[in-house]
Amino acid sequence: MIGENMRKNLKAYKQVDTESAIIASDPHTIISMLFNGVFESISVAKGAISRNELELKSQQLNKAMSIIRSLQDCLDHEAEPKISDNFYQLYGYCVSRLLDASVSLDLEILDEVVGLLKPLSEAWQSMPSAAKDEGISLLKSKALAS
Repeated sequence: MIGENMRKNLKAYKQVDTESAIIASDPHTIISMLFNGVFESISVAKGAISRNELELKSQQLNKAMSIIRSLQDCLDHEAEPKISDNFYQLYGYCVSRLLDASVSLDLEILDEVVGLLKPLSEAWQSMPSAAKDEGISLLKSKALAS
């Protein structure tokens, strides 16, 4: 059995590892990491609901909602207003559904949210390298212009 100090050390290591990965990553990779974080949090929350661990459920669903709000914040409303607005609405709906699931403890709602976000995540991850490079170039030129 892992002792409490070992758990703290592992958690600290994971935090440093994650922060290091973010610092070394391009924006495309960071978005992929955000999607993965949502799916991981929802998965842990589902297990917590099944075991009636309500505090853990709340922590994980709050984390998932926070990550989804971060995805909303990443949207570029100037470049693609209609697409950005659609994604913004979808992310808002997902946050609302996670709130519903937190109260009702309905696992099907969590599956619904994953089902809505999974295709976006898969499309994002399968984006061709040329498109990724073009997006990064646009971000750099925007940053230089401001």
